[in-house]
Amino acid sequence: MEYASGRLIAAQEGPIGWITFNQPERLNAVRRDMWDELPVAVASLTSNPQIRAIVVKGAGDKAFISGADIAEFDVQRNNAASNKPFTAAVTAATASLVEAPLPVIAMINGFCIGGGMVIASACDIRICAEGSRFGVPAGKLGLGYELDNLARLQSIVGRGIAMEMLATARHFTAGEALSAGFINRVIAANQLEATVRDMVAMITTTAPLSFAAAKLASRAAADPSLEAEAQRAIDVCFDSEDFQEGRAAFSERRAPVFVGR
Repeated sequence: MEYASGRLIAAQEGPIGWITFNQPERLNAVRRDMWDELPVAVASLTSNPQIRAIVVKGAGDKAFISGADIAEFDVQRNNAASNKPFTAAVTAATASLVEAPLPVIAMINGFCIGGGMVIASACDIRICAEGSRFGVPAGKLGLGYELDNLARLQSIVGRGIAMEMLATARHFTAGEALSAGFINRVIAANQLEATVRDMVAMITTTAPLSFAAAKLASRAAADPSLEAEAQRAIDVCFDSEDFQEGRAAFSERRAPVFVGR
């Protein structure tokens, strides 16, 4: 399925739901219509019971996402008033990834800058190729980095690294991003996709409701207003067919077959 005039693509391949930022001629810079339509693309995948994980990637081998498309800024973000609807679109886009009940994996190859950091930080797991670069160039543009984006980045890498990123606007190497905790693994470029596919294969052996509850609980740890919802999700696990199947499989010394209910 194509969105934003083909600049955003959602596709199913077995248990994987792929979301591709598809503007390689601009290093996959994100236009406003791509922010607007990302929630629709994500919903098209999360509504499919066959999909067990979403993988976000950039087209080509030079960039995951090189940032927001600055060519639009004169119209979309030329002052505080025009920035508000733009920011609302970005917030809705990232929320669709944060709130997705499936594991969301960022498969990063190349530049992950600005808007790329925003998208990647909204994913649950981040795996990158050697040679990838990470940065937040707000200071070079003179723009204010939005509160929710900074809070999410800071929750991953800590205040010190987040402040260094904002203060210097420099590009961090893949190794530095790994040391900061932003990246889960650094992989040779020619093994990146295979590594992600192997991870999804492991995900398919686990109970979907268990991860959905764990993701809600993780969010509730930072947002107490979600505690009741997280507890309900945990209770659903204990009342599920999958919990019965997991216990039976353990007793019978066989692999469980989970159905997500």
